[in-house]
Amino acid sequence: MRKRSTKVKLQIAIAAAAMLIVALPAVTVAAAPAPSSQPTSMQSASALLVDKVAPPRRQSSAYTSWKRSLPFWPRKGWLLGELTLFIAVGVVLAQVLEVAGVVKYLAVIAWPLVKLGKLEKEAAPAFLMAFQSGAVANSMLVSSRSDGSIDGRQLYTSVLVVSCLSLFAHLPTYVVPIGSVLGVQATVALFAVRFVAIFLEILVVLAVSRFVILPSLRHRAASASDASLAVTAEQLAAAQASRIKAEARLERAGGFWPTVWKRSRRTLLRLVICLIPTYAILATLEYNGFFRWLTGAAPGLFKLSFLPAESAAIIPAQAMSLYNGAIVAASFLDSGEITVQQAVLTILVGSMVTAPVRTLKHALPTYLAVLGPRAGLIMAIGAQVLRMAFLAGCTVVMLMIWNG
Repeated sequence: MRKRSTKVKLQIAIAAAAMLIVALPAVTVAAAPAPSSQPTSMQSASALLVDKVAPPRRQSSAYTSWKRSLPFWPRKGWLLGELTLFIAVGVVLAQVLEVAGVVKYLAVIAWPLVKLGKLEKEAAPAFLMAFQSGAVANSMLVSSRSDGSIDGRQLYTSVLVVSCLSLFAHLPTYVVPIGSVLGVQATVALFAVRFVAIFLEILVVLAVSRFVILPSLRHRAASASDASLAVTAEQLAAAQASRIKAEARLERAGGFWPTVWKRSRRTLLRLVICLIPTYAILATLEYNGFFRWLTGAAPGLFKLSFLPAESAAIIPAQAMSLYNGAIVAASFLDSGEITVQQAVLTILVGSMVTAPVRTLKHALPTYLAVLGPRAGLIMAIGAQVLRMAFLAGCTVVMLMIWNG
């Protein structure tokens, strides 16, 4: 019996490791943003500067280059298949870790976040996966919600944390390239503001979830319960947890992989049904030039008096990528037309102006697919508003310190 148990545990560990190995490289490739094509008239001047001062770029992988060479609709179909695969990997991986009993070990790594937000340990693997792919991490969270391991509060709190962790993992890739064109002082100021804003957002989201939302939910549950029964929210939660554990024991009796599949299939079906029409609508908008128009129009909608005139070239370039904006800002720095403080301020404001466009184009399909149309739209907008608010606050503090 002991040998058989050891063999089963070894099989489970190998399966989980294999899924991680399959998921992580593919997600890393998929996370690389495709460059914008056909710059708008507002971008043309900054595009010339980018071409003039840009150093040699690192070559894309053969797989990425092949995808970019495809015609529009075949490429979108391929990307839809990739996204569906990543979501499926997230759902199945969450169930593999849960059924295998690995979650409690992974929870130790993300313990500070889980403890502060008073979350279940099932949220921990998603926090770790967020450093590789937000889509897979959110799929894991939805899968845990579907099987009753986490509730609505924990799901939406964890989704916001995942969005922060994904950005945190993405930003360091820009430090060295941007440092090479902007210099040490501007780069330290720029990324210090970004990282502090992310850190504060995570802390505030978890604290509000624990100390504001959770007590409110408990009070509402206690008020709604029958006073004669004197059933508290904690007793209801305990009864639900006991029922879930009993159902889990019955499922495990049917075998490891049948249990994983039974828990995963309904969530997968629902996610795919939401994903396909959402992706088709956004792809149609992109095909008809909506995002090219929005990328060019967005900077013009935010002509702020405290920004230098050169921001009219920097921000449109930044709409293509953060690195392009830094290159254009560096050219103005070298000529003495703007100061280091103005360059950093313009890039930070440009991030607030252009980030919603990138979120709408790249992140919205995933949010809608894994959370559903209503909740997905609310969370996508909410995550972006929170990110801009914290970034704006940290930018103001930076200016106060810099000018003090």
